[in-house]
Amino acid sequence: MKNQKILIVTVFLITLVIFALIIFNRSTDEYHYGNSFRQNYMVNTIRLHKYGITGRRVRIGLIDAGFFTKHSVFTQTNIVDKFNSADNSRQVADTNHIPGADHGTNVLSVVGGYEKNKLIGIAYGADFILAKTDISSDRFRCEELLAVSAAKWLFTEAADIITTSLSFNKFDDADYYSPGQMDGEHSRLTKIADSLVQEGVVFTASAGNNFDNNWRIIEAPSDGYGVLAAGSVDKNRVHSFFSSCGPSADGRIKPDLSAPGEGVWTANYLPGLKNDFGWNHGTSLSAPIIAGIAALILSAHPELKNFQVAEALKKSASHPEKPDNFTGWGIPDAEKAVSYFGPAFSNDPDISEHDNVITIGAYVFSSYGLDNNSVKMTVVSNKVIAEVFAMRELRENYFVCSLGKNEQGSFPGFYFSAEDRRAVPTKFPSGRIGEYFRYDPREKKTDIFFLSHESK
Repeated sequence: MKNQKILIVTVFLITLVIFALIIFNRSTDEYHYGNSFRQNYMVNTIRLHKYGITGRRVRIGLIDAGFFTKHSVFTQTNIVDKFNSADNSRQVADTNHIPGADHGTNVLSVVGGYEKNKLIGIAYGADFILAKTDISSDRFRCEELLAVSAAKWLFTEAADIITTSLSFNKFDDADYYSPGQMDGEHSRLTKIADSLVQEGVVFTASAGNNFDNNWRIIEAPSDGYGVLAAGSVDKNRVHSFFSSCGPSADGRIKPDLSAPGEGVWTANYLPGLKNDFGWNHGTSLSAPIIAGIAALILSAHPELKNFQVAEALKKSASHPEKPDNFTGWGIPDAEKAVSYFGPAFSNDPDISEHDNVITIGAYVFSSYGLDNNSVKMTVVSNKVIAEVFAMRELRENYFVCSLGKNEQGSFPGFYFSAEDRRAVPTKFPSGRIGEYFRYDPREKKTDIFFLSHESK
């Protein structure tokens, strides 16, 4: 009898330990991100996501072969528009070109997918505009022209960032480019990409997967002067054996940056397997990762120009002082990139009301160290600064400010400010997304005041 009781207690304790381990595991980042943890960890986005820096209010345009947007990983993805440049329709999932729809699904999921415990994209909070251009698994000359048309359309749709994981070198139905033409001057898509960079767009493109054959060099449009060419690294952060290299035909360092491109966890489109996931490879996956980090930067610092975003990406990368023609300036560190031009705040503040007190909170951090005494909230009334309040740190990197409701009449708007230990300041929000947040206590909603709206 005694042995039986001991056995029962032992079994109970083992069961309790197993249950506790399961509960603990479900609270870890590895569980939350599923197999996409590795790619997020390598470029250091996980804390940014915890702090509410997810790409909000940034528009990313994707040019690809097709997209299966009904995959479960896109249930929460904000897809604002779609365009098929091949037939001028809004149908971007071509069931007659399954490899194309699978490819675009892979790419979109890496940057914009979100399904807890399965896959979390680099900038899942951004807005996405999808452009389908391919018509078959062959590479036709007309498909480059369709990509040119798609790029122009994405610009008219106010894309802040355009990324493509399609590359153009040899064509199956026409004369093709040569390695010596990868100089930013020959490909039609390269030239339109550079023209959009001149207009302020951040343009990223996959470097190509031909390092281990006779082509070797980066492929259009990644040869563009202003295009951020994305090479691939493996899980050990080493140049992938297939990742096309530089220099460009005219001697420039290419690729510009590198990101995970081997063993990247993606959503797949395989008919009959609606919600399939798997490991995929190629610089096609590196480009959207770089685009996603660019979106995180712009969501925290919307006032930045595209050349400043490129600077933040390169200067935050793994070897900025010694760029080379295998991995460029290296692998970006998203935390460093987001705070390169000053401290970064949550994309949206937390607002709560209790006992006639309204409390506003936000995360703020800097990879260069934060001056905690500089974190402030400025209240705006009738476009005039009404009062400046110091914010207190409630927990690590989370600052709050509480106001009594009797002050609420002069509380239609507010913005945050802070400095890092370099004395580099941030005011948030600013630039294109407006000058301050506005809280409506009746609807208990926060939105952003757009200066451009008022000017109209």
